[in-house]
Amino acid sequence: MKKLLTLLLMLCFFITNAQFEQGKIYLNDGSTKTGLIKERDLGGIKYKEKEESDVELYDHTSIDGYDITENGIVKYRYKKTENGFPQIMQIVRVGKINLYSIKVANRDITTGIRVNYSFIYFIEKDNVTTRVGKKLSKSDLELFNDCPSLIKKIKKKEFKKNDVYQIVNFYDMNCS
Repeated sequence: MKKLLTLLLMLCFFITNAQFEQGKIYLNDGSTKTGLIKERDLGGIKYKEKEESDVELYDHTSIDGYDITENGIVKYRYKKTENGFPQIMQIVRVGKINLYSIKVANRDITTGIRVNYSFIYFIEKDNVTTRVGKKLSKSDLELFNDCPSLIKKIKKKEFKKNDVYQIVNFYDMNCS
């Protein structure tokens, strides 16, 4: 019974995961295409203009990013990090400094079934994208050195180091 239930859950996951969503892609040449998008497991996307159209494959070599517009707009862009390799990241907040995230699935090692998701954050400041992880470390606080009031609030523990979004928001609203 347990095996049957697991098989059904996996089939449901594959069926729901296989759907294209309405969206827009941003090509490297500055043009855009609107149609149906599906994220590929090994990176990049599949694109179709209409349901009956042929599939086109895109990755960081041909697109800057894409927006999924099915249930509200979710924006994704390719960003190069310190290691120089472009990664697709969701735009969380745009401002004086930009906040991006990558969704990571945490799996139960014994069964391999996805348990929950967490986010790894990246901050872009002065056109440099820096990985900060799930929370800010002491070295990441250097990104905010030009805002003494924010550093003071973090040291007084008014902001916890895992309040990444609130810290970036405060910086954008209160710092120059």
